[in-house]
Amino acid sequence: MQIQKLEDYLQIIIFDRSKTPVEPTPMGRKVLQYAQKVMGAANELEELGKSLRGEVSGEFILAIIPTLAPYILPLFVNKFLDKYPDVELKIYEYQTDEIIRFLREGKIDGAILATPLEEKDINERPLFLEPFSVFFSPGHSLLKKKQIEKKDLEIKDAWLLKEGHCMRAQALSLCKVTKDKSGRQLFFEAGSMETLINMVKSSSGFTILPYLTCETLSEKDKKLLREFKGEIPTREISFVTGPLSMKSSIEKALVEVFEENLPAALRKAPKRSEILSIN
Repeated sequence: MQIQKLEDYLQIIIFDRSKTPVEPTPMGRKVLQYAQKVMGAANELEELGKSLRGEVSGEFILAIIPTLAPYILPLFVNKFLDKYPDVELKIYEYQTDEIIRFLREGKIDGAILATPLEEKDINERPLFLEPFSVFFSPGHSLLKKKQIEKKDLEIKDAWLLKEGHCMRAQALSLCKVTKDKSGRQLFFEAGSMETLINMVKSSSGFTILPYLTCETLSEKDKKLLREFKGEIPTREISFVTGPLSMKSSIEKALVEVFEENLPAALRKAPKRSEILSIN
């Protein structure tokens, strides 16, 4: 009824009701674009009121990439909810391409992921730099070295995440490509860090692990880690928001609580670091 009243007021047809499912008319699409802007402005006004009152409340949909979620959520989620009980926090795991799309569509409010994204309409606030280490299979010849150079790593020996994970591109950039096709006959791409770790431990080769993942390893498994020599490959982790972002009070509170509970080792950038591209 309200849509009908709006159509009568504007003297246009917004939805074509002869189709199943109902869809907007060409003029209706333009009306919906303006309606979206009006709703966004109304929500911004509400958020401004909360901010001026010092109120942190409401729903917030947060996305996190899968290679981060299991390791950073325990650091801050419960502390955030204890401090801000009036916030309904909804958290989902998505890959980077999905996150960018959902930010632009307003389906999520913010995200924590690897950057830089180099997307003009996406706002990035760097949180920390996370260094990478190499995780070898037991008995691997390179375990004899105390530190590893990038030239030591050959792609044929690497275990990788499947396409869509930004860490795949970062790992590939560290490996040497050779024409030698010898090596293991099994080709496998993993969907999680845990799977990569287990495949390396039970087979041969290596994988690249970020700091927070390394910290979850057992003392026995940590003996299979080696640091890089010289410039340390790292990934930049940021809190990002999209062009439709309008929940600044919750965004600020999330970042503050996260930074307060960041491990001490990550609060300072490595002295010699190389931020790897995610593309």
